[in-house]
Amino acid sequence: MFRLPLRLTVLTLLGLLGVAGLIGLSLQPPLASRTGEATNRLLADLEAQEALQDSRERAAVTLDRFVGGEITRYVWGGFTPYLDVIGLEPPDDLAPKVVEGDSSIELRLSPAEGRELYVGRVEAFDGAPRAVTCRGEGTPGAFQRSSGRLRCPEGWTELERPKRRKG
Repeated sequence: MFRLPLRLTVLTLLGLLGVAGLIGLSLQPPLASRTGEATNRLLADLEAQEALQDSRERAAVTLDRFVGGEITRYVWGGFTPYLDVIGLEPPDDLAPKVVEGDSSIELRLSPAEGRELYVGRVEAFDGAPRAVTCRGEGTPGAFQRSSGRLRCPEGWTELERPKRRKG
């Protein structure tokens, strides 16, 4: 059943390799086996991008839990600056700082390396809590309200909500 498509795939691949040889197309070895300064720089850049993406994902999960916990606390009587009360323990490499306001609370996460900062903010207005999670550089400015939603400060980007795992 699968033999014909497999044969066609192998023949096509061999044909493409043959054409590449005829026209003198040089085939490069895999990136990890190449040597030289340019390759080392490219591999370092890729590693830095992967670390940044990993940091963003861990921050998004932590801030999502913070926001959920603080919304629940607000419904039951007010925000709490104590992360253990809402069952939250930030990752070791993201230094937490809780900032309280009159009708708001936010959690700032600073990675050990890099300039990007992550912020989750919950603010009560019109008798209901509103929340947003953001990433940016430097100290966040004023959070905006529009159409009943809380928005990131100017120049900051809203973090995507982490995907929930089933099971």
